[in-house]
Amino acid sequence: MNVTRKSLIAGVTAAGLLVGGAGVAAAATGSSSPATSSPSSASALLASVSSGGSTAGVSPVAGGASLSTIQARVDARVAKVTGTLTKVQTKVDASTKLTAAQKTTIDGDISATLTDLATIKADVDSATTLAGLKSVRPEIKALRGDVKQLRGDVKTIRQGSTT
Repeated sequence: MNVTRKSLIAGVTAAGLLVGGAGVAAAATGSSSPATSSPSSASALLASVSSGGSTAGVSPVAGGASLSTIQARVDARVAKVTGTLTKVQTKVDASTKLTAAQKTTIDGDISATLTDLATIKADVDSATTLAGLKSVRPEIKALRGDVKQLRGDVKTIRQGSTT
C-alpha cells in the first residue's frame, strides 16, 4: 500500500474539521453536515457552554441540542476521524516511498493526534452538564497543535520529495 497525497489529505482534513470545531458546531446546530457549519454557530456553542447549563442531558443549547445529543455526535465524529487516521497510519507504515525517519515522524504525529482525540472523547462522555463541556477546551487546543504539526511535517516531506 502506498501513501498517496489523497489519503494524507483526507486524514489531515478529517482531523482539521474536528479541530476546527465543525463537528461540535454541527452537533449544536443539528446540522447533518459539519462542512456547512459557520464560525458563528461555533461561537454560539461556545457562548452557550460558557454561560453554563442546567441539568445533565436535558439542557438545550444553540439549535436545541441536548448534552446527550452533543455527546453522541462528538463520539461519532471522533470515531470517524480515528478510523481515517488509523487507515492513513497503516498506509504510512506500509509505504516504500517514505524513509524510516519520515514514517516515524508521521506516525508520531498521528499517534499524538489519536491520543488527544481519545482524551477529548472521554472528557465529553464524562461531562454531566453543558458547562462541563467547557473543560474540553484545553484538549481541543492541544489537538489543534497536533494537527498543525502533522500538516507541517507532511508539507515538509512533500517539499523534500519534489526536490
